[in-house]
Amino acid sequence: MKIVMINPARLRHIEGFSKHRVGWLRKKVQSEGRWVKPIAIDDKHNLVMDGQHRMEVALALRLKRVPAVKFAYSDVEIWSLRPRQYSFTWQDVVARALSGDIYPYKTVKHRFPEDLPECDFRLRELET
Repeated sequence: MKIVMINPARLRHIEGFSKHRVGWLRKKVQSEGRWVKPIAIDDKHNLVMDGQHRMEVALALRLKRVPAVKFAYSDVEIWSLRPRQYSFTWQDVVARALSGDIYPYKTVKHRFPEDLPECDFRLRELET
């Protein structure tokens, strides 16, 4: 699995996020000075499948690039964490994200064909 670098401004949410968690993660990343987990995105539209909070941290820190791993959405198993409220296919998730009508926080869950790799980038490397 290949890690690629992408400008966080090119990423798009599929669901909401917790501002509290973004604040906590931002402090953690800044105190460690390192980025250790790539963001999982789809290979066609840069939709964030895993890493909504990391995307927001990258934007808040004004990073120029972040590590990411791309997947074909059709190869990723998805399900709803709110099955009484939402039932969807990956095509539904893509269509909603592209229209700007993202799902609420903690709605869409993914199982990737492979575990996401670890990485280790200094924040300074991601600022340029």
